[in-house]
Amino acid sequence: VKWQILPGISTVYDGMPFGERMQAIALPAAALTLVVLAHMMRMTRAAILNVMQSAYVETAELKGLSAFNVIRKHAFPNAIAPIINVVMLNLAYLIVGVVVVEVIFVYPGMGQYLVDHVTKRDVPVVQAVGLIFA
Repeated sequence: VKWQILPGISTVYDGMPFGERMQAIALPAAALTLVVLAHMMRMTRAAILNVMQSAYVETAELKGLSAFNVIRKHAFPNAIAPIINVVMLNLAYLIVGVVVVEVIFVYPGMGQYLVDHVTKRDVPVVQAVGLIFA
């Protein structure tokens, strides 16, 4: 706030220049991304290392394939299932996390709408937004 590098409130409106729009959404996007990035990277690494211990990977290495080609052609296709599982779980976490980010950065969206109607005790709207999030 003191350095005024990025805005603390991420209001986006029609006709806003592209550069300002990117500045406005930089902090909310970073907050949502950095929360799940470490978990996804760790699980991807674990899945790749698990597959790298397989016999077919060792055979590919003994054939003389480069390390990049071994990972690209043999390890990654077989490690993609647990990686997709982690990505889907993190997407569910992001849907819930967007509520907090929208409230903090005063961004008008479904999360802010949900919080506004929880304070008004508008049960049908809260149920509808919960259904959409689910």
